[in-house]
Amino acid sequence: MTYRYSVRGFFGDTDILGEGNRLAHYEVQEEAIAYKLPAKLFLQAFEQNHDFAHFFNSSIVEKLNRIHEAVQSATSTEVMMDTVCSAPLQPYVALDKESTLHHAAQLMVERRTDACIVEFKDAEIGIVTSTDILKLLAKNEPELASLRLDELANRPVQTVHEFDYLFNALLKMTRFQIDRLVVRGDQGYRGFLHQKDLMSLFANQSGLVLLKVEQAQSVADLVVLGEQIDGLIANLNRKGIKTHYIAKLVNELHRKMISKLVDFLLPEHLTDKVCIFVMGSEGRSEQVIRTDQDNALIYADDLTESELRELEAFATSFIAALQEMGFPPCPGDIMLSNSDWRMNKTTFMEKVAGWFKNPSDENFMHAAILFDAETVFGQGSWLNQLKQTLQHEKERYSNFLRLFAVSVLRFKTPIGFFGGLVADSESGHEVIDIKKGGIFSIVHGVRCYALESGIEKTNTHWRIKALMDAGVFDKEFGIELGETLNFLNTLRLESMLHQLADGIEVPDNKIRLSELSHMQQDLLKQSFTVVDDFKKRISHHFALDGLL
Repeated sequence: MTYRYSVRGFFGDTDILGEGNRLAHYEVQEEAIAYKLPAKLFLQAFEQNHDFAHFFNSSIVEKLNRIHEAVQSATSTEVMMDTVCSAPLQPYVALDKESTLHHAAQLMVERRTDACIVEFKDAEIGIVTSTDILKLLAKNEPELASLRLDELANRPVQTVHEFDYLFNALLKMTRFQIDRLVVRGDQGYRGFLHQKDLMSLFANQSGLVLLKVEQAQSVADLVVLGEQIDGLIANLNRKGIKTHYIAKLVNELHRKMISKLVDFLLPEHLTDKVCIFVMGSEGRSEQVIRTDQDNALIYADDLTESELRELEAFATSFIAALQEMGFPPCPGDIMLSNSDWRMNKTTFMEKVAGWFKNPSDENFMHAAILFDAETVFGQGSWLNQLKQTLQHEKERYSNFLRLFAVSVLRFKTPIGFFGGLVADSESGHEVIDIKKGGIFSIVHGVRCYALESGIEKTNTHWRIKALMDAGVFDKEFGIELGETLNFLNTLRLESMLHQLADGIEVPDNKIRLSELSHMQQDLLKQSFTVVDDFKKRISHHFALDGLL
């Protein structure tokens, strides 16, 4: 077992503090300058200097936060990661529902804003904008000035918290195709955030990619955008943005692109007769680099033979276009071009029930990726019914969760008895498959707890938060687990970016230890310790002893 130390690395602290292996043997692999500090002086500094002691005693969460803060302070030009309250907000105007349009227009002009909130009973609100007024003028409605606001207000109103990230605000604007959000604080509403003001902040920055997706006119436009998203990912990672935030942004872009692609390719008369959904990491909003595609399609039970042929042609062209856009095909052929993943609603529900009647590793894997599914186009209620079938069958087969959870223990955590990293040798490099070694166990373990608790959220971080709220995880453990997952995904992302830069079209999940700094290796060891502890918790909770 080899544990590498790089420039500005240090060793021996765990031995002095009684946490390491005093029999450790150190070798210099190339010419190096090393400085020796007597243990007595180290312990003196440790006892007398709080910051010094905190550095060595701090938890993995504290260490990771320090790294992110350091990187972000050094590269603080990414406006997207500023908070909403840092952007220019239009003044907040609120009126009751019985106020007239004339009164509202007067206040909007007086306060120099282009929207006002309409207050209804039970704290419900609506919104009237300058666009609504223009549309009304075009209709030449009589008695326009005396029109009451409750007859014009739009509901529901989309809001954003003042301390949320600006990129989340832009995501919401594009998702709901609106020009403004109502900004809320802890004590009430603060004002309006307008898209034009937001985009002036994002000029020449990554936020523009979101609008380009909306403006795409062809598959060729989407192909170009796919290449730009790769650049966006690398840029955000360099700026120290946490990987799960990058994933959230990227997956929103991916879903917009997929929805656009369906608009381009699916015959219009079939748009209300299908549900297209993504699964696996894409469904969980955790895929950053496009590694493969997991998708499926449900169609109405009453399609004609002609419509079925049209749908088959669409499926073929859709998967081909996705590959052109940079989404590699699924090695397991879990794609809607495969008739096993393109079925009518009744047959699909029977298929899900069959996974439970005939348990196998493959069927458990299918259940896992379906549990992570999210609709990207069409009749989302059909997917909800499919998931309800999954939940119902899970309740019928009492031993299902125990058998389902055993996969968490499938891969050995790559950490040795004395806490060192256990790596494989590949082409002269020491490598670790970080997905098998840590990411999978956290993702699937959290999925098992979520399925047991009836949590419908798909993203692993959202599931962890929901499990904390439900009291299944205590706060400290939940935060530690989430930050550990984020760190492992960050190492995976950086390795994939290196592979792409080296010309590898479809990067793998392996990281090279030689590319990690001493701090990263130290955090990786701590991360795998968290993974091992989580596996023990799962093994005890689901009584997995004896199943492997």
